Amino acid sequence: MDSKSLLTGLLTGIAIGGLSALLTAPAPGNQTRSNVKNFNWRSLNRKAADEGKHALEDWQYAATEGFEAVDGLTQEMKKTYSRYKEEVEPEVEAIQHQVREISDAIAELNEQIRQDD
Repeated sequence: MDSKSLLTGLLTGIAIGGLSALLTAPAPGNQTRSNVKNFNWRSLNRKAADEGKHALEDWQYAATEGFEAVDGLTQEMKKTYSRYKEEVEPEVEAIQHQVREISDAIAELNEQIRQDD
Protein backbone atom coordinates (compact mmCIF):
# COMPACT_ATOMS: atom_id res chain seq x y z
CA MET A 1 0.00 0.00 0.00
CA ASP A 2 1.26 3.47 -0.85
CA SER A 3 2.14 5.49 2.26
CA LYS A 4 1.02 8.73 0.59
CA SER A 5 -2.51 7.38 0.00
CA LEU A 6 -2.60 6.00 3.55
CA LEU A 7 -1.64 9.40 4.98
CA THR A 8 -4.16 11.17 2.74
CA GLY A 9 -6.93 8.78 3.83
CA LEU A 10 -5.99 9.17 7.48
CA LEU A 11 -6.00 12.97 7.34
CA THR A 12 -9.29 13.00 5.42
CA GLY A 13 -10.87 10.72 8.04
CA ILE A 14 -9.64 12.91 10.88
CA ALA A 15 -10.97 16.05 9.19
CA ILE A 16 -14.39 14.52 8.47
CA GLY A 17 -14.61 13.05 12.00
CA GLY A 18 -13.70 16.38 13.62
CA LEU A 19 -16.17 18.30 11.47
CA SER A 20 -18.99 15.85 12.22
CA ALA A 21 -18.18 16.05 15.96
CA LEU A 22 -18.37 19.85 15.87
CA LEU A 23 -21.65 19.85 13.95
CA THR A 24 -23.37 17.21 16.09
CA ALA A 25 -22.08 18.26 19.54
CA PRO A 26 -24.95 18.41 22.08
CA ALA A 27 -23.57 21.57 23.75
CA PRO A 28 -21.15 24.41 23.01
CA GLY A 29 -17.46 23.79 23.69
CA ASN A 30 -17.19 25.81 26.90
CA GLN A 31 -20.25 24.07 28.37
CA THR A 32 -18.88 20.63 27.35
CA ARG A 33 -15.51 21.43 28.98
CA SER A 34 -17.32 22.55 32.13
CA ASN A 35 -19.42 19.36 32.17
CA VAL A 36 -16.30 17.20 31.81
CA LYS A 37 -14.48 19.18 34.49
CA ASN A 38 -17.37 19.00 36.98
CA PHE A 39 -18.37 15.42 36.22
CA ASN A 40 -18.41 13.15 39.27
CA TRP A 41 -15.85 10.57 38.19
CA ARG A 42 -15.81 8.93 41.62
CA SER A 43 -19.46 7.92 41.33
CA LEU A 44 -18.72 6.47 37.90
CA ASN A 45 -15.79 4.53 39.39
CA ARG A 46 -17.99 3.30 42.25
CA LYS A 47 -20.70 2.24 39.83
CA ALA A 48 -18.17 0.38 37.65
CA ALA A 49 -16.71 -1.30 40.75
CA ASP A 50 -20.19 -2.34 41.90
CA GLU A 51 -21.00 -3.75 38.47
CA GLY A 52 -17.70 -5.63 38.46
CA LYS A 53 -18.44 -7.00 41.93
CA HIS A 54 -21.88 -8.18 40.83
CA ALA A 55 -20.42 -9.75 37.70
CA LEU A 56 -17.83 -11.58 39.82
CA GLU A 57 -20.52 -12.82 42.21
CA ASP A 58 -22.61 -14.03 39.26
CA TRP A 59 -19.59 -15.83 37.80
CA GLN A 60 -18.80 -17.46 41.15
CA TYR A 61 -22.42 -18.60 41.50
CA ALA A 62 -22.41 -20.03 37.97
CA ALA A 63 -19.09 -21.79 38.60
CA THR A 64 -20.38 -23.28 41.86
CA GLU A 65 -23.56 -24.48 40.17
CA GLY A 66 -21.50 -25.98 37.35
CA PHE A 67 -19.23 -27.83 39.75
CA GLU A 68 -22.23 -29.16 41.67
CA ALA A 69 -23.85 -30.32 38.43
CA VAL A 70 -20.66 -32.12 37.38
CA ASP A 71 -20.38 -33.71 40.82
CA GLY A 72 -24.00 -34.88 40.64
CA LEU A 73 -23.44 -36.32 37.17
CA THR A 74 -20.31 -38.10 38.39
CA GLN A 75 -22.22 -39.65 41.28
CA GLU A 76 -25.01 -40.81 38.96
CA MET A 77 -22.48 -42.35 36.58
CA LYS A 78 -20.82 -44.19 39.47
CA LYS A 79 -24.22 -45.56 40.56
CA THR A 80 -25.04 -46.62 37.01
CA TYR A 81 -21.69 -48.38 36.60
CA SER A 82 -22.09 -50.08 39.98
CA ARG A 83 -25.57 -51.26 38.99
CA TYR A 84 -24.17 -52.51 35.69
CA LYS A 85 -21.48 -54.46 37.52
CA GLU A 86 -24.08 -56.00 39.85
CA GLU A 87 -26.90 -56.71 37.39
CA VAL A 88 -25.70 -56.81 33.81
CA GLU A 89 -22.18 -58.19 34.04
CA PRO A 90 -23.27 -61.53 35.63
CA GLU A 91 -25.89 -61.91 32.88
CA VAL A 92 -23.27 -61.27 30.21
CA GLU A 93 -21.00 -63.87 31.78
CA ALA A 94 -23.87 -66.38 31.90
CA ILE A 95 -24.68 -65.76 28.22
CA GLN A 96 -21.01 -66.15 27.29
CA HIS A 97 -20.92 -69.44 29.22
CA GLN A 98 -24.04 -70.66 27.37
CA VAL A 99 -22.51 -69.66 24.03
CA ARG A 100 -19.38 -71.67 24.87
CA GLU A 101 -21.53 -74.67 25.81
CA ILE A 102 -23.49 -74.40 22.55
CA SER A 103 -20.27 -74.02 20.59
CA ASP A 104 -18.80 -77.09 22.29
CA ALA A 105 -22.00 -79.06 21.60
CA ILE A 106 -21.88 -78.06 17.92
CA ALA A 107 -18.24 -79.11 17.75
CA GLU A 108 -19.12 -82.49 19.27
CA LEU A 109 -21.99 -82.96 16.81
CA ASN A 110 -19.68 -82.13 13.90
CA GLU A 111 -17.18 -84.65 15.19
CA GLN A 112 -19.89 -87.34 15.50
CA ILE A 113 -21.13 -86.60 11.98
CA ARG A 114 -17.58 -87.01 10.60
CA GLN A 115 -17.15 -90.29 12.45
CA ASP A 116 -20.49 -91.61 11.13
CA ASP A 117 -19.51 -90.90 7.50
